[in-house]
Amino acid sequence: MRYLNKYVLTLGILLCLCKCTCAQEKEEESREDDKILQTSFLTIRNVISLGNKITKDYIVAREVPLKKGQKYTISDILKGIPQSKQNLMNTGLFLDVTVDFTNWNNDSLDILVDVKERWYYFPVPYFKPIDRNFNVWIKEYNANLARVNYGIKLIGYNVSGRNDKLNIWLISGYSRQVVLNYTAPYFDKSLKNGLSVDLQYAANKEVNYATEDNKQSFYKDPNGFVTSRLRIGAGYSYRTGYIRRHNVKFSYNIIKINDSVLQRNPEYFGNGQKTARFPELIYQYQSIKVNYIPYPLKGFQWEASFMKRGLDKTLNLWEFNAKAGKYWELFPKYYLALQANANLKLPLDQPYFNQQLLGYGEIFLRGLENYVVDGVAGGVSKITFRREIWSPKLHTGLKSRSYAVIPFRFFAKAYADAGYVYNRTSNINSLNNRLLYSGGAGLDILSIYDATISLEYSFNQLGQKGLFLQAGLGL
Repeated sequence: MRYLNKYVLTLGILLCLCKCTCAQEKEEESREDDKILQTSFLTIRNVISLGNKITKDYIVAREVPLKKGQKYTISDILKGIPQSKQNLMNTGLFLDVTVDFTNWNNDSLDILVDVKERWYYFPVPYFKPIDRNFNVWIKEYNANLARVNYGIKLIGYNVSGRNDKLNIWLISGYSRQVVLNYTAPYFDKSLKNGLSVDLQYAANKEVNYATEDNKQSFYKDPNGFVTSRLRIGAGYSYRTGYIRRHNVKFSYNIIKINDSVLQRNPEYFGNGQKTARFPELIYQYQSIKVNYIPYPLKGFQWEASFMKRGLDKTLNLWEFNAKAGKYWELFPKYYLALQANANLKLPLDQPYFNQQLLGYGEIFLRGLENYVVDGVAGGVSKITFRREIWSPKLHTGLKSRSYAVIPFRFFAKAYADAGYVYNRTSNINSLNNRLLYSGGAGLDILSIYDATISLEYSFNQLGQKGLFLQAGLGL
């Protein structure tokens, strides 16, 4: 009960801060709304790009809502300048962007965009535990190096200067993986339509065949591979304006398990099958209007998606997912975030292969990272209060326009999470079919290339508490 009280108290304090938002917004009187700024028009002569040695000028101009040859009010121009910077930073192409107007002459002016490009080619050595996250690898397996994959990732961003991406992965060790993926988000003159192709092969010496006591149960054979997967796919994307995106992906998959896995869970694929061959169709709609996609502090984003996996009764899944996030700057350097995610899988009777839900990927509760909760319906909500406490800059001594200075940002935070997962068949996992909650405090560290490190001290309803590590790099 004392942990529930902690959770309710933390949630109450954070929700009270929401009241500050309305007061803050009423106090802000923008000069952009002055009547004279809304009635005076200027023509954009040119959108001038500087610093883009690889990125095409028209890719930069695509993200600037102020178009060459068009007339805008001064108010619209003042609003379009910060919006242009936000759009350009969210492409993931640049370390920093400056947008301003220049050469103002009577009734016309130029828009000047100065960018610092990233490195776009990375032969990245690959070294990663096979487990769901670092916390499981360290706590459950004592950071055993035998449970590590290694190899190389050849990653190319902005290959042709059109924000296209090429991935070639060659991974060995505990698993084997070969990946070839190419994505061209803008292949036509309208800069709205995109295409992608995808080829993946993987073979693993270990497979998660069941969930017991809220943890994954594995079968492994150090002398051979127990499962393999081949995936061939293609995708189409359509981007309207600056915040709305449609994505469609189609793939054909072949997944195999050996007899030992089947003996341990005959319902892994359902109906005692060792091999699953199935098409998979995914549609996703996104609306993204935040200041910085990898770590949003202001704005709103939401997305909805559905997936159809399989065509027959053996492997038949309709999956629906929706998630949203609202982010406020309450006061300078004080931020509040509300996030939610909901998932439904139909029909409700699904084989184990289709039941992964909480604790996999991005859907988890902070403080319950060591557990998984399988099911066919569920949701998660999160509330986070942040305070930026330090913004140092590291002077590298490099004679480089982009890397002479590397910025860091440190955020202290407090948070509270809640979730629920429904599973009509599970009777050996205590976290199913009950309200889950957790909370805590931590520190986030941000730097270039979307690098994020989170140190979090969390507690949960099981009476457990501890330090957890989350790390990510936008490569």
